Amino acid sequence: MPGNHDGIMGNAMSIAVSGMQAASARLEAAASNIVNMDSGSYQPVTAMQSPAPDGGVSVSLQPVTPASLLAYDPASPYANVQGMAAKPNTDLATEIVNLKLASHSFEASIQAYKAASQMFKTLLASTA
Repeated sequence: MPGNHDGIMGNAMSIAVSGMQAASARLEAAASNIVNMDSGSYQPVTAMQSPAPDGGVSVSLQPVTPASLLAYDPASPYANVQGMAAKPNTDLATEIVNLKLASHSFEASIQAYKAASQMFKTLLASTA
């Protein structure tokens, strides 16, 4: 019977790890968008999460559409003859919120991992 509990506890911990990986990808996307927001050719990205078949989440970075919006900026090296330049579709306030959400998600996943680990240790101590 301990093998069955080991599978359950191991699954709980792997779900928490997948949450940490998803939060890390979200952080990576927001940081990349912030660093490159003034680049005329940058394609902003977002972290798309989906449920994993065995529990937890899987994450992939996907391009944001539309990638850029036209704005009047005649001083831009990317401006056309009308003074319109493509600006990446990146909003600093939104990206800062994404950074904070990623931080909280990561912390929550760490707490879930710690709880699963503590339950596993308690289970092992009670069956020894």
